[in-house]
Parts: sequence; structure tokens; C-alpha cells
Amino acid sequence: ANGMGLPPTFPAIAGSAIATGDPVPHIDLVLNGKAGTAMAAYRDVLNDADLAAALTYQRNSWGNAASIIQPAEVRAAR
Repeated sequence: ANGMGLPPTFPAIAGSAIATGDPVPHIDLVLNGKAGTAMAAYRDVLNDADLAAALTYQRNSWGNAASIIQPAEVRAAR
């Protein structure tokens, strides 16, 4: 609820390098998940617009201030 996660299983999104840095690794992580962790892949669950909205929310909530993700960026990463 506050972006701080539940380390180590769910790392914080607030202030994280993945949510505030280059959008390409962030898009990749949400699309493909991360093997061996609780991070599931959302490639087959959400469409490009919904993924872009969720990524943008993560990048601009809990004190984060990063770029807006466009559906075209998600589509290109697929």
C-alpha cells in the first residue's frame, strides 16, 4: 500500500532503480516476470494499454517521478 514492499520477497517500488530508471528493464520485468521470485509475468494477462498504465503508476507513485510509459513502448518490448 505504501510502495515499501515486504522484503525480501516483495522488494520496494518506492525509490527503486527499476521504477525510476530506464523504462526498458522495467517494461521487461513486468512483461516477463523474474524466474525464482514472486514476480509473475503479465505478458499474457494485460494488454499494452493496461500494462503501460500499471507501469506509469509504479513510476509515478510513492514519491517516484519518472517517465510515462506509452502502449507503443510495451508493444515494441513484446
